[in-house]
Amino acid sequence: MTSRPVAAVVLALTLAGCSSGKRIARTNDALRQERELLREQVESLNAQVAELKTKVSELNAARETPIPDDVLAALPRVAGIMLNRFSTIWTEDDSSEARFFVVPRDGRERFIQAVGSLELRVVAIGGSGEEPRVLAERVVSPTELRDAYTGGLTGPSYVFHLPLDAPPDSSAVLRAVFHDAITGATFTAESLFTPDNQSG
Repeated sequence: MTSRPVAAVVLALTLAGCSSGKRIARTNDALRQERELLREQVESLNAQVAELKTKVSELNAARETPIPDDVLAALPRVAGIMLNRFSTIWTEDDSSEARFFVVPRDGRERFIQAVGSLELRVVAIGGSGEEPRVLAERVVSPTELRDAYTGGLTGPSYVFHLPLDAPPDSSAVLRAVFHDAITGATFTAESLFTPDNQSG
């Protein structure tokens, strides 16, 4: 008779163990599902954050890039350069130099301050059958260009003096090439010098 209660207890414990195992399994399954759901939510949130950052960047770029037409039309820019009438080759006693008065101009032919580099060159044309010769040359940095600004009787301009070994005995060309650091454009100006109009 005692075997029945024992069997009942064993059966109860077995059923309880099975039930507990099932509960643990269900709990583990629920935890795995919850963890997977959280992982998907994190990935989704990260994607949303990345998308929002991209949209903010695009909106900022869209707001900063467009310039109203009237503002763009009024914005001064270098449209060309010239060498004014004071640009020449000056000779005094035994010294000679090329004098460049470089005048950047905007679209309305007015002086405008410029930012960029400048190439200066004096080229002797020579006579018939002779090759042109470079008598002097210089490359001017943006800082040097800014420091060379002057006004007064010669008008607003950037002034440079290039020493020459000797005054040219034939016609020569004073050439200035400006490379605009803002727009990337390049402008050239030339002035013809002949010994007949030699200064000094």
